[in-house]
Amino acid sequence: MKKVLLTNPCAPYDLGWGEDMMDLLASRLARGHDIANLKSHLPAWGLYLIAENLRNPTTVLEHPQWEDFLAELDKGYDVIGIQLKTINLARAVKMVEAIRKYSPRTEIVIGGYGVSALDAKLPGDTEDLSGWLKRNVDHLCHEEGVKYMRKLLGDEPFDRPITQYHMPYANFHLPGMRDFDLNIPAILVSLGCPNACDFCNTSAFFKHKKFYVAEPEEVVRFMRHHVERLNVETLNVILFDEDIFLNTEYVRELGRLLRADRKLWGVRWISFGSVKALAPFTAEELRDCGVGGIWIGVESGLVDGECAKEGFGKRDGGQDPRQLFDDLQRYGIETIGSMILGFDFHTPENIEKDIDYFVGLKPMFYQIGPLTPCPGTKLYREFIAEGRLKSNYNYQHFHLWKDDGIDYKHFGEGGIKKWFDLAHEKLRTVLGPPTLQFAELNLRAYETLRDHPSEYLRHQAGLARELAAGAMPLVRATGRHPPSPAVKQRVRELVAKAGELLEPAPLHLRAIGKVVELVATAQAERTDRLERPQVVSDPGARWSYYHQGSDVPTRRGAFGKVEKQGRAATMSAVAWGRPKQRVEPESEPRLRVAQAAEAPPAAEEAAKKRLAVVG
Repeated sequence: MKKVLLTNPCAPYDLGWGEDMMDLLASRLARGHDIANLKSHLPAWGLYLIAENLRNPTTVLEHPQWEDFLAELDKGYDVIGIQLKTINLARAVKMVEAIRKYSPRTEIVIGGYGVSALDAKLPGDTEDLSGWLKRNVDHLCHEEGVKYMRKLLGDEPFDRPITQYHMPYANFHLPGMRDFDLNIPAILVSLGCPNACDFCNTSAFFKHKKFYVAEPEEVVRFMRHHVERLNVETLNVILFDEDIFLNTEYVRELGRLLRADRKLWGVRWISFGSVKALAPFTAEELRDCGVGGIWIGVESGLVDGECAKEGFGKRDGGQDPRQLFDDLQRYGIETIGSMILGFDFHTPENIEKDIDYFVGLKPMFYQIGPLTPCPGTKLYREFIAEGRLKSNYNYQHFHLWKDDGIDYKHFGEGGIKKWFDLAHEKLRTVLGPPTLQFAELNLRAYETLRDHPSEYLRHQAGLARELAAGAMPLVRATGRHPPSPAVKQRVRELVAKAGELLEPAPLHLRAIGKVVELVATAQAERTDRLERPQVVSDPGARWSYYHQGSDVPTRRGAFGKVEKQGRAATMSAVAWGRPKQRVEPESEPRLRVAQAAEAPPAAEEAAKKRLAVVG
């Protein structure tokens, strides 16, 4: 059988306006906070999903350093697949050059959403890197990756079910508090989206169609596996679907299956939705279906007001976002809102009004970024037709932290950054860190659901009570160093509300909470945490070996504590992942995690020699 290597472009990576672009929370969803500056690591899940679902011996090498990648070439892979993010195009080109030089018989596959950008000649791509890459690889994957690789490798039957048991977890924690990791599984439900927003690259990649990967029964089976594997009673799970709520029957069946298995009553799932798709549901029904969080593309509040010249189809027929967000939060459903700056209807006179609208939604997490036309989208075609791409616009502009590559109608070069910073400053000083939102919505959920006639929803009320109690040490720590008087007042109100609704915690949990509060406060009081400015991001290389003498993958490298089984962090005991009181018999083999090991000396030596040649 052909031997396969799946990897992504070599580290280290660049920062985005001073933050680590590889860190979803620090750079995007929780950007701009001090005491509660949440940190995260999200694996390159696509690579692991493909590896799990092939029969061929496969190695996943994630975030390699250049020498790691060169050493791996000595192992004689028949096929190497590279996951392309457009901003890393130059890195991918360098990797392909090395493969062609040192392993010329290897077939090279390029996949990922960055493939869509290869079909356009960007004005700033003066070296024609996209054209070179297309000419020098064997395959470009424009479809769902598992089935594509099965066909390429002759791994029949190509349509057999896709399993999702052994992907590594997302990891979230506070700076200096790595022992309080949250381990969050991810499950791919579908690819593509029919909403067809003119700026959306992922929808355009699949021609605005939707392709299901897992049915509700399969999703619940994977959830049960992760509950058992982590040995917890409560668990957050990310479901990847561009707009899962478009299929009402799917969501309701998923909820029915979760309610039918009492062991899964502690599972809360997070996914993507739109105002339009959420219209058939009440917030109560969503919570009854196990929904714990929804990412909603708000994009702009002005589309509902007098400044709008255009609307968003994904909002048609739905609630006013202000009412929708409030309803969701009242039932303890976390809201992640996204906003775009630089629409043609944005002007220096009205953009702050739009920012205030967004802040007023009180999203727990948020994503704010400049308008970006991606190749393959309607927006890109319009910008090309209107001559609004600047001569420097190239692959390095495909992220949220730039504003110098396109002609914004009412803002000059560099004119969006000012409003980007203002939006995050208002989120910081008006709302405070996400932990305050988290505590508030769970207090509201407990108040809303504690006397509900449904046993399932009363159980959710109990979970909300525990989550609120677990968050209060961080709330109090924020009150010691508030970013503004408004946030200090929010803390006072939350502490008072918690005092009304929550019974005093047992002594041991109060002791744990005090430790958490002191550690968080000490973190805020540190004056040297930025003593050496960070200039690059290096998540650390990770190796995973699939179908190589074991039924489960073996891992080494920078996995840290997130892959240890049967472990619950101290904070989890208070809030986010309560451990089981007894250990259930294992229904699935535990994932075995090998200790980090150095590359074989011979491979290391070969890599060093190549570094002098390839650079």
